[in-house]
Order: sequence, then structure tokens, then C-alpha cells
Amino acid sequence: MRGKPGYTTDQIYRWLLRGRWLVPAFIVAASALHEVILRLLQPLVPPAFHPWTPVLVYGFTGTVVTWLGLGYLAELIHARGKAETELRRAYEQLKETHRRLLAMHDIGREIAQAADMRQVLEVAARAPVKLANAKGATVLTFDEEHNRLHLEAAWGLSEQYLERFRERLNAGLVAERCRQCTMLEAHVSDDCPLFDGLQDLAVQEGIGSLACLPFGRGERRDGIITAYFSSPNGPPEDDVQLLAIVAAEIASVLESLRLRRQQVEALHEFEQVLDGQKDDVLLGQHLLHITLSVWDVDCGALYRWENGEDRCALVCLLPEDKTPPEALAHLMKDTACQVRQTRAPYVIPDIQVVLNRSSGEGSIQGSIAGIPLLTGSDVLGAMVLVADTPGFFRAQHVAFLLSVGHYAGLVLTNARLQAQVEHMAVLEERYRLAREIHDGLAQSLTFIGWRLDRAAHLMQQGRWEVLETDLEDIRRALREAYLDVREAIDGLRLNLEHPEGLVGALREYIATFQARTGLYVTLDACVDPAVIPPEVAVHLLRIVQESLTNVRKHAQATRVWIQLTHENGYLVLCVVDNGRGFDLSAPRTREHVGLSSMRERAEKLNGTFHLESHPGVGTRVVVRVPLRSITTLMEVHTP
Repeated sequence: MRGKPGYTTDQIYRWLLRGRWLVPAFIVAASALHEVILRLLQPLVPPAFHPWTPVLVYGFTGTVVTWLGLGYLAELIHARGKAETELRRAYEQLKETHRRLLAMHDIGREIAQAADMRQVLEVAARAPVKLANAKGATVLTFDEEHNRLHLEAAWGLSEQYLERFRERLNAGLVAERCRQCTMLEAHVSDDCPLFDGLQDLAVQEGIGSLACLPFGRGERRDGIITAYFSSPNGPPEDDVQLLAIVAAEIASVLESLRLRRQQVEALHEFEQVLDGQKDDVLLGQHLLHITLSVWDVDCGALYRWENGEDRCALVCLLPEDKTPPEALAHLMKDTACQVRQTRAPYVIPDIQVVLNRSSGEGSIQGSIAGIPLLTGSDVLGAMVLVADTPGFFRAQHVAFLLSVGHYAGLVLTNARLQAQVEHMAVLEERYRLAREIHDGLAQSLTFIGWRLDRAAHLMQQGRWEVLETDLEDIRRALREAYLDVREAIDGLRLNLEHPEGLVGALREYIATFQARTGLYVTLDACVDPAVIPPEVAVHLLRIVQESLTNVRKHAQATRVWIQLTHENGYLVLCVVDNGRGFDLSAPRTREHVGLSSMRERAEKLNGTFHLESHPGVGTRVVVRVPLRSITTLMEVHTP
């Protein structure tokens, strides 16, 4: 609080307290001064006026002192009243500032708690009413496809005004003027597209002006928050600054939500190609196309390095029919090299600045983002995205770009591993088939060839009875060879994608086996086919095939029982025959060649292979696979 200009009230108060001690001396001095004046005046005044002389002197001096004292007190009172008025004004301003801070806090909390973009836009529509006492507000976004505005949210405006406003928007209100507008404020009578055709209704509603607050990515406007005010001059500058802060915060939150949505969309799209295309070039093209679509940019390239080479090779460029300018192509390649060196995303917010600094060629505008395709600590390659808007890619996008790079690298690595697994599976089946042909068919044909030579020799000797016996053996060997060939072919044609899964494939194979050999086979399957992935089913089916082949060749059985069940956390396959059996302690012969193959398949599934057999009591094969291994395989191969 201020007293007299230049002095504080406390100073004046202290001076008055000190001045009380000077009052007696001042009065004595004043009285002595009056006496001196009277004595000097009396000789000059006629005797008739001597009684009035003291009155005139005391009246004059008293009036002057009183005049000066009252003036000084009036000045103090005026200064005090002015200070109180300023204090009240400051208090009201502080109160309003406090209200706005609380409103800002509430808006920030609502934005932070918003679950989706719709809720954020609704908060944005309420913000001008809460912060700047606006009459109402709307949130508009730009419809790129139809080049018009779209009303996302509104607050405080009448239903009649909003209905008319929607009609204007649906009639095709061109958005280009709002996208390029720099005034951002308009009177109701101005040539503003948002007031076009609505002036009369706006006046009836008490709307005198509007202020627009654009939001978007970089220099690109995605939408505007429009605040309507009763005053024809729009909001005060302080209110505009507050609303600009809120608009920037809302734009940041919308950007975060957009990034989160883009991340989910990208990962979902990437999952769709995990078990798809295996070719590196086509797969890379697909990944690049997905990333461009998610980011809503048109130009991009994929680079890779092979076997630790330092040379950066271009894999694909999108769009294929549009070659970028030479300066931009060099910059894209340099970005890919920078990504490889840092193993992190690299962002150039403004291409023009970099080109001006490096080559003086600044006619190209836009923004670049480089994404490393990572697998562990290795960089498989890099995706480079080019947007035509400066500031489109910024440093805050690095975390999202890194997650996209990790997942895209995972897709590429998975495709390569799947191709290697398939190649190894083909090699394994070729080895198995070669071993079976060598140990089965090849030796059978050798035996047949030797017996044919013997038959020719017997024919020359005329030993017809022995020859007839040998020919019967040859016919039997040929039938066995034929069955071996048929079983090898059936093994290659096993239907692993049967609608009923492994159980359906087993039934189909057993039916064919019974029809060909005449052996009676019973299948008892008490499992859910859906819980057995193809990687497990193929090995179990091969084990059944090997078991039945051994029964046909060696067991001399009439019946076979096959059981597939769940038992104490294991998937159990059991194959039992009533054949002649054999001595497990006896040396292995060619007849037991399929046993090692079955054991290898069981061990690949982290399972166990158990064989029981005794001469004259048949053979029992038991394979136990832990269900946790099956679950792990399903998790790995389920997109």
C-alpha cells in the first residue's frame, strides 16, 4: 500500500510519531513569532485597531496551517483509497488467475485420464468456456479425402446453431481457407468461412467474434479449436495465450494417442505377415507398405546390409513409379547409414535445413525418419520414411520408431528362421527317405536281383521244383518292395492339415493301411486335436507310420491297438501289436531300423521313447511328450 507518492505509509506513521515530540517546541516558537509580529505591527496600526491585530494575525497563521494540514491529510486519504482500490483489483485478478489455474489443472487431469481421442476432443471443446469465459466452442478436423471440415465436438452452443453449422459443413465447406488462415480471429461481420451463412443466427445467439486455435503435427494442421465470444473484439491477449497453451497440450496428447494407435495398427499388421511371405524382398516391400500406411506418408525406402558388409543396398522403394530427386535420394541413403552406425532411429525434422547446409539446394521440403530393423544387437537394415511436411517427424517419435524397428526386425528374422526350418525339414525328410530306401527298398531290390540270377541258373540246370519255390519268394519280395514304395509315397502325402487335426489324419492313414495290408487296427484317441500343433502332429504321425511298417514287415501280427491320451501332464501315444515280438537284448538287425528314427522324433519333442517286447508276446511302443513343450510350440507359432 502507498501513502504520499514517494513515501510508504509506514514511513509517514513513524515520522508522525516522532513529530509529536516537536509539537510543544513548535507551538512555543509560533507563539513567540506571533508576539514579535504583533509588536512590529502595533506602531504601524492605528490605536483603534489594536484589539483586532492579534485576531487578524492568529486568524491568518491558523488558516494557513490548517489549510496545509488538511490538504496533506486529504492527500493521504486519497492515496489510501487509491491503494485500496488497486488492492481490490489485484485481489480480483489473483482470484481470476486462481480460478484459471484450477481450470487448467482440471483440464490437464481430464486430458491425462482420457481413454481415447474422442474424450480429448470433448475436453478441448470445454476448455475455452472454462478458461476464457467463451460463449461456446467447437473442435473441427480436416477431412483430407473430401477437402472439408468435420465437426468432432462442441460445447456451449445452442442446438439450433449447431444444426445449421453441421448443414454448412455437410454442404461442403471448403477447408483450404481455414488450413491457410493466418488471422485466426474474426468479427461476426467479417468474411470468415465459419460465419458464412450464420451471421444472423450468430447475432441472435449473442456471438460477436471467434478465435481459432490450430493444432497438428509440426507445421501441418490437423484441426482447429474455435472459441466463440460475445465481445466483438474477441478475447484479451492473456486469454489467447492461455488457450494457445491448452491447444498445444491437447495437440501433444492427440499426437501421443495417434502414435499409440499407429503402434497398435503397425504391430497388428506385422503379425499378419509373421507366417506369410518368406522372400526377403517381397516381405520387406510388405513391411514398408504397412509402415507408410500407418504413418500416412507416401514415400519410403528399405535398405539392408548382407553379412556385415559396409555397403548400403537399396531393397525396395515406394512408390515404385516415382523416383525421388537425386539430393533427396542421397539424403535417404545417408539417413540409413546413420541409423546403422547409431543403432537407433534418426529424425530430420526439416529436410530443407539439411540440404541448405550440405549442398545449398533447399527447394525440397519435408521431414525424414530412419528406422533400424533390429534383431538383438544386430541391424538387419533400415526403413527410411519421407513426409512432405516439415516437422512431421520429431524427436518425440523416437521411442515409437524404435518399437516399430524391433518388431519389423523380428518379422524378418522370423521369416528367415522359418525358411531355414522348412529347409532343414526338407533335408531331414530327404535323409529319412534315403535311409529307408537304402535300408529297405534298396536291399529288397538287391535281394530280388540276386534271387533272379539264382532262378536263371536253376532254369539252366532244369531244377524246376526249386525254381518254383524261388519264384514264389521273389513274388513275395516284390510285394514287400511295392508296399515299401507305397508307404514311402503315403508318408510324403500325409495330410497334416486335416480338418480334425492329428486324430483325423491318423484315422485316414489307418484306413489306407488296413485296406492295403489286411491288418486290423483300432484307434482310441481321447485328446482335443486343437491342442496339438502341426509341429508335434507330424512327428507323432511319423512314429505311428514307422510302428505300423515294422508290424507289417516283422511282427506277423493280426491286430494292432493305437491309443492317444492325456496323462499326468503328458501326451501319450501307445502302439501295441499281438505279433511274435523279439528279444530286446539281441543284436540289432535291419529289421529294427525304424526304432532309432522313432526315438529321434520323440526326443525332438522333448519327450521319451519306450519299447517293450518279448518273443511270443508282441511289442509295445510308448511315446510321452510333455504338454508344456506343446504349449510352448503353440505360443511360438500362433500369431
